[in-house]
Amino acid sequence: MTLPRLLRRAAALALVAAAGPGPAFAQTSIRIAPGHRTVVAVGQRFDLRVEATGADEAGAPPSGLVVTLGDRDVTALNILDPGVDGERGAGGTGATDEALEPRHRAARAPGHTTNFLVRDRSFDVPGTYTIRARTDDGATAEATVVVEPWQDTRAGAPRVRNVILLLGDGMGIAARTAARIVSRGVSHGKANDWLAMDRMEVTGLVMTSSLNSVITDSAPGMSALSTGSKGNNNQVGVFPDNTVDDAFDNPRIEYLGELMRRVRGEGFRTGLVTTADVADATPAGNAVHSANRNALAPIARQYLAERHRNGVSVLLGGGSRHFTRAPSDGAPTLLDDFEAAGFSAVTTAAEVEALLASPEAPPAQLLGLFHPGHMNVAFDKLGAGRYSDELTQPAYAALRDQPMLDDMTRLALASLDAHAPDGFYLMVEGASIDKQAHAVDAERTIWDTIEFDRAVAVALEYAARTNGDDDPDNETLVLVTADHETGGMALVAVGNERYDPARIGVASRDYAAVFRFEATQTLNFETNYQADSDGYPTDPDPSRKLLVAWGAGPDRFENWMSNRRVVAPAVHGEPEPDGRRVAVANPARDGDGDETDNRTVEGDPIPGFLVQGVIEDGALGCPDEWGCPDDTAAMPQVISGHTASDIPLSASGPGALQFTGTYDNTEVFLKMLRALGGSWAGVAGGRP
Repeated sequence: MTLPRLLRRAAALALVAAAGPGPAFAQTSIRIAPGHRTVVAVGQRFDLRVEATGADEAGAPPSGLVVTLGDRDVTALNILDPGVDGERGAGGTGATDEALEPRHRAARAPGHTTNFLVRDRSFDVPGTYTIRARTDDGATAEATVVVEPWQDTRAGAPRVRNVILLLGDGMGIAARTAARIVSRGVSHGKANDWLAMDRMEVTGLVMTSSLNSVITDSAPGMSALSTGSKGNNNQVGVFPDNTVDDAFDNPRIEYLGELMRRVRGEGFRTGLVTTADVADATPAGNAVHSANRNALAPIARQYLAERHRNGVSVLLGGGSRHFTRAPSDGAPTLLDDFEAAGFSAVTTAAEVEALLASPEAPPAQLLGLFHPGHMNVAFDKLGAGRYSDELTQPAYAALRDQPMLDDMTRLALASLDAHAPDGFYLMVEGASIDKQAHAVDAERTIWDTIEFDRAVAVALEYAARTNGDDDPDNETLVLVTADHETGGMALVAVGNERYDPARIGVASRDYAAVFRFEATQTLNFETNYQADSDGYPTDPDPSRKLLVAWGAGPDRFENWMSNRRVVAPAVHGEPEPDGRRVAVANPARDGDGDETDNRTVEGDPIPGFLVQGVIEDGALGCPDEWGCPDDTAAMPQVISGHTASDIPLSASGPGALQFTGTYDNTEVFLKMLRALGGSWAGVAGGRP
């Protein structure tokens, strides 16, 4: 047996173990989705798929696949086409019956597999259910699914009408702390003021691992919060399957917005607001079902195609290129289709401000597209021509009127408040907290966290109105959290003014002063930022600035000064003799030379020093004499990675007390549902 075949055999055996108890060395491996230990809500829809894989890729598929759900044999419900010997799903057949809805169809799987698929299942009664599968050769697998209640049908149950989930992508505790220090300042050992998110009544800690990795990416990180189920990295709203040629046929799990729209009716709506491309992983992870978070154009189309299911009526962010690109066949653009469906498009901050200033309610359906890709960050919008040169470049001439996240949030809430009589779910993402932490850009990360907190303040102001009036049926729960932490961000020092790079003309580690044990301390360890009325510093590089290090960063140069342009911290070097390329620090950012972005706001060059990263850079090559197949070779990283750190979640409003303690990200979904269903009262420590 060849090495790749051996590796695949080992992986197949691992799948048997992952699916649950079964024979250790069966010739067939079986995978079940939903997987073992999945938790779903009563009434929440999911697709059930079982995959029986033969050990020989060139051999016949397993035969006699039987699937039971509890005590019921559901094999006959298989919607896959008949295959080998007439058995449905045998030989990897797909679901191609034209009578099926397009979203129910499925592509072919490998020929040495036999599969089972049924769509839109749900459980009406709480409890523990076991899915079992077996084949004629004796292979077996099982997965236990727990079904949780969430609705209190008694009159007067304390239900919330609305949920607002604000997600600072990649925002760990260090980002929150940095935003407070930089924006509010510290004196006499205490914060001069608090962030809006600091003032929320309850804070807990959320575990973030994905289905196939201790360290998640944004796709399953968001989906876990909005579906209650784990997914693989790169996937949103689905379980993994073996039809690799179709990213949109995977078994689905229903989102909170989809579920609530079915339960409450068309008067329940979903809003998605982001500073990223609207087809990016986090917004998509609330309404779109795909095994490929990077299939951006099809993701954008699915928002519209399934709008009656997902309830998305407000979609604000970047990504206009997916909507304005003209099809080659002369068909209307996606933007044309959205407008034909009743959406009103806005493209500038001025248009947002006009809608907010109007005495009329904003349109019921809003599509805001403010950038072809990800929106520019707060640091560059606010500092343009002062401490940032990014938006002064000619390429951005048409993009200098992008709204801030707080105004986008205000507009979304105004629309949903006016047009969602049965409540709404609004997700607001501060996307570039993550993207700038990937770039190990401290100032841009912190500025975007400040911007995000201003959006939090808008949400809390709205909730204060609904929760403080005389109407008991319009309550709002507000949550602030993240999908994961990015970069291993650490607040390591306050700048020692004697070594201020802008003052002495050189960057040194000695600028990063560590606390002293002297009886009489002369060195000033308090930052000296000056913030404007909105909480943004007027100068990003005061003499005593907050200094940030990155535990999951690549090699880079560091001069402690803010960067006037957005420049990658590392690049791939010249090819090695074996063709691989090693990740090396980018001399164009804080390096020494005429073409580097190493200058202060005043234009003085400050060459940086080399900071060695700790994540994979590809320098070693493959050390295994048998080779490094598939994705097992080192992947040289030119940006920082995510980390496995737990992240904070803060809550305010009815149901907030559920969010104390430490819990898995999938539990957030059920806690939100219990608030919406009125069953949250009496839930201690977040667990009934």
